[in-house]
Amino acid sequence: MRRAAGAAAGLVLVVAACAPDIGHDPVPAAMQWDAAPPRVPSPSGLIVNPLTHTIDFSLAGITVPADCAAQKDMPRAACEFDQWLQTLDGYPTTTPATAPASAALDPATLTLGTNVVVMTGAGAPVSSVAVGFDASTNVLAVAPAVPWELGTTYWFGVRGYDNGVRTTSGTEVVGSPTMALLKYETALNCNQTDPSLLSPTCPGYDLLLSQGLPRDQAAATTEQLEAARLAYLQQGAWDLAAAAGLPKAEVAVLWGFPTHTNSVAELSPPALVPQVVAPNEIHVAVHGPIDPATVVPTLVQQQAGTIVLMDLTAVGQNDLVAGLPPFDATVAGGSIVITGQSAFPAGHTLGLFFTNGLHDPSGNPLVASPVSVLLTLQGPLVDAGGHSTISGVSDSDAAMLEAGRQQLAPLFDSGVAGLTGIKRADLVYCFAFALGGTP
Repeated sequence: MRRAAGAAAGLVLVVAACAPDIGHDPVPAAMQWDAAPPRVPSPSGLIVNPLTHTIDFSLAGITVPADCAAQKDMPRAACEFDQWLQTLDGYPTTTPATAPASAALDPATLTLGTNVVVMTGAGAPVSSVAVGFDASTNVLAVAPAVPWELGTTYWFGVRGYDNGVRTTSGTEVVGSPTMALLKYETALNCNQTDPSLLSPTCPGYDLLLSQGLPRDQAAATTEQLEAARLAYLQQGAWDLAAAAGLPKAEVAVLWGFPTHTNSVAELSPPALVPQVVAPNEIHVAVHGPIDPATVVPTLVQQQAGTIVLMDLTAVGQNDLVAGLPPFDATVAGGSIVITGQSAFPAGHTLGLFFTNGLHDPSGNPLVASPVSVLLTLQGPLVDAGGHSTISGVSDSDAAMLEAGRQQLAPLFDSGVAGLTGIKRADLVYCFAFALGGTP
């Protein structure tokens, strides 16, 4: 069963592994871009639909079912999360960039600014990132030290060959056949718009036929590759890499993606969590502008608002009066500031819920943070074997979030939700944490 394409989705191109020049030579280690099983750099701007300007998994040949509860093709949570991603005009601002390799890479050679380059679509170098390599999965990760900027395209490149990264055994790393085809200077389909009329001499089509693909599949994949090649040219990807000191000939892998444009109340434990700054005061950082007039506290039987504060410990003790304490909510210093009319009880667990009634000054609703979405899904985040059902979410993180999801689920399906007006589909922020502990 396929895990969710999720935040890690990339364009899967069906290109077989490159054969060595001499039959007995070993296949060199490579930065991968393979289809079976999917090993692709991600996330990918190649699956942002140019017409709708939203993420579209169908561009990678992935159909996200409309009814996640009824379908059997993927875990329910994976389906629900993919549905949410397809509402965005770019990827979440806390998304790490990842690229798989066919062998373990030497971390000492993953030098930022030299062998690993990061830049914006405008050509500005980006250094506020952490570069790491997971030897258990052979995946390179570039994580933002602070969230990526809103509405910005980022490109990531890895230098290979003689002057680039090395494996732990000291051998060089090369690019994948897919990357080689994306580097082509001429059209992979020989500018033939009808796939049925492709000539076997066209470079992309020729390679795919030589790998044993049926003609129809080879022709369709050639068109997919050519669209991707043109997208790289149109976005100036190779020029951006060259300006960053990574010439096209030395690129082992190059990929990029845009971030969404709407503001977001950031949440990414353990770094980005609510900050308790006083016994009765909590700050939640907001990335991007927010209209203060839409920051309205929910006061039971007094005022319906966009900010809900709950004392979950008291709610669990069936004390709804203490469970829904009165508070004020304002915007200050780039944060939503929640101030209780009295100190919050030490040791109690608080829940914060923001609805999509929160807008920026132009009237655009805030985007939910991925963690908030995961906590509101109806499908489980781990399977029977304890493995994550969401691509890009580790087993350990999925297990932690699943415990929180189960604890919060009754709130959305009980009379308390009727009192507060919180609904899964309306939430853009959802988090619970214990006072006096680590959120």
